[in-house]
Amino acid sequence: MNRRCKVLVADDERQVAAGLQGQLEALNYDIVAVVDDGHRAIEVCRRTLPDIVLMDIEMPGLDGLSAAREIANDPGTPVVILTAHGHPNLVDQAVQDGVIQYLLKPVTSPALHAAIQTSLARARDLKSEREKVNELQLTLRDRKLIERAKGILMTRRHLTEPEAFRFLQRQSQDRRMPMAKLAESIVQADEVMESLG
Repeated sequence: MNRRCKVLVADDERQVAAGLQGQLEALNYDIVAVVDDGHRAIEVCRRTLPDIVLMDIEMPGLDGLSAAREIANDPGTPVVILTAHGHPNLVDQAVQDGVIQYLLKPVTSPALHAAIQTSLARARDLKSEREKVNELQLTLRDRKLIERAKGILMTRRHLTEPEAFRFLQRQSQDRRMPMAKLAESIVQADEVMESLG
């Protein structure tokens, strides 16, 4: 059985927040907290790590869009704005702040459920894409290090490119060390030698 989705609700209107909580519970969501300002939403989000945050825009202290920006960055929880204000400038600002979905009040239970599910799916996709980009950046970094190390070996040991590569491979295996790590140490050692003149 799938675990229940954890939701944080941030809305300063008690009646609206209570109605939203009732809708979510009827849809079998787990409400981790109901808060009434942006600062508290950030604090509770970092502490409880919900799966998704439903947030109003107009709240005392820190507004919902500013809080959404913080939450989208750290801890990276998807935020759905749930507001009575559909002004295009607010929608544009929400997109810039990393909001994953924008709903206008009042919202029906089916629309709320659909928005949460599509937001969670979109957030998973975005996370997967970020991980792929990070992995590609590391691979590129490793390849650059290996190329630099090969160049150093070709110059210092008068090796051909294939010989330098085979040397790196052998040393990597003998030392039980990833080739990129070995290449990094060769590059660092070369930089030290260069700095000594």
